[in-house]
Amino acid sequence: MAQCCSCLFPGAKRPLSLTFANSWGGALGDSKVPSNRRVYLGIVFPEDCKLQPIHMYFSRSAEGVKVLEAACEAAGLKLDRGRIVGSPERLNLFTIDGDLLRVDLDLDAHMGSTLHNNAWVILEKGNRIAPERLAAVRAAAEAEASGPGCSVM
Repeated sequence: MAQCCSCLFPGAKRPLSLTFANSWGGALGDSKVPSNRRVYLGIVFPEDCKLQPIHMYFSRSAEGVKVLEAACEAAGLKLDRGRIVGSPERLNLFTIDGDLLRVDLDLDAHMGSTLHNNAWVILEKGNRIAPERLAAVRAAAEAEASGPGCSVM
């Protein structure tokens, strides 16, 4: 059964790691990318990084690795060969459905199937995402989409 953030975290606000630092209207990105070529994504960072998610936009023709690099740069994280400095595990992109996105493909190759405009993506270390983390991120995305209050009755 799906649950909203209020149900998952009773008596508490949404965790900082699931509360965006900016709005869709204030999304970060390269202003040279024409608006009709932009893909807006909500970027959620690994939980152990203790960073707020951010809204960003990218060119449809940008490779997934550019999403990783730009998101890490915006958050002040340093990457070394696909790993956050100090971590032994490679950083990957996941959808809120838990699908691993191939970072060697253009975003356009994912659009309409595994990715949609205004989708949330999760940066996570390793080749899988913990089911609990995935459930928490999914609940936060559903709560944001439905507005304030619990939509699950």
